[in-house]
Amino acid sequence: MDKIDVVEAACPQCSPEEEVMHTVVKSHLLKCEQCGFIHRLPHEKKKAIKIKVIVSRGGASSAQQLEVDADEELYAGDEFVIDVGEDVSGVRIQSLELLTGGRSERAKAKDVRTIWARAIDEVVVKIAVQRLGETQSLDYKVNGDYEFAIGDIMKLKGYEVRISSIKVRDGGIFKRTGKAIKAKDVRRIYSKIISQERRAVGEGLRASRKRSGENARKA
Repeated sequence: MDKIDVVEAACPQCSPEEEVMHTVVKSHLLKCEQCGFIHRLPHEKKKAIKIKVIVSRGGASSAQQLEVDADEELYAGDEFVIDVGEDVSGVRIQSLELLTGGRSERAKAKDVRTIWARAIDEVVVKIAVQRLGETQSLDYKVNGDYEFAIGDIMKLKGYEVRISSIKVRDGGIFKRTGKAIKAKDVRRIYSKIISQERRAVGEGLRASRKRSGENARKA
């Protein structure tokens, strides 16, 4: 059995001030044992540079900056924390735009013009619901680390639906019952209605907020 390396390091998500146990995922990546967040290995910035980061969240995007060591290797799939406006957001690298042109999934920071990233701390998951031969697409906002499992039953717009398959962002589709996928890795969830409730009890997070706003205005 391969030896699993563990180290103590500060976690930018759950323990930025005190060191906690981490598992070494790659030579440059650590996984926090307390919260599961994956981040870069802490290091002394000898040649710090700032790189523009385009962060997309839903249909909107914003430009931020990330300060890194010039010789640090960046990879598509890396996750890190960045200031987005007045908030701090967890993001994942989608691709790297190079100074020489084109994009790559791996490069040294000094060779990167722009990091293209996606917010993953809170994501909107597309859920396709099959009903009477028709398919309706719903948006469901949830924490990026929330797990959906095939076979799970959810309440959406007054119906109980069962998840039948999940399409992930790398293009694969899973159909095995019990297979769980984190929301940040989901491209689309496919579901089927199994029962209808007398009144809407779920309607997803977005619909709930909308109803609350309408009730407040009526009051």
